[in-house]
Amino acid sequence: MSRKESRTQAFQTLFQLEMKNSDLTIDEAISFIKDDNPDLEFDFISWLVTGVKDHESVLDNKIAPHLKDWTIDRLLKSDRIILRMSTFELLNSSTPQKVIINEAVELAKQFSDDEHYKFINGVLSNIE
Repeated sequence: MSRKESRTQAFQTLFQLEMKNSDLTIDEAISFIKDDNPDLEFDFISWLVTGVKDHESVLDNKIAPHLKDWTIDRLLKSDRIILRMSTFELLNSSTPQKVIINEAVELAKQFSDDEHYKFINGVLSNIE
């Protein structure tokens, strides 16, 4: 399966892990999708989910200066997760920036409010 589908599953896993009162480990959360999606790139999903969870504060510090009158805590959960995921990938992979940002925009169109994809695009375009 494609990286796009793997990113979608990574997003959904991170969303699940952010639920209040969730005692799930990363491995448990990922295992829920393995049975239904055996063709996904689970090494990539695990790398992305673990990287975001392990480096949350570093990612937030990298994102925060580009939020313009917003804070990480005020963002929709979906936007916060998309920004963290994409920032982690921008900083830690060889995937072209344009591809990562485009995938983030597509995730925002699918999982966030109507016009939030523009916000996601603007923030990520300024992260180096």
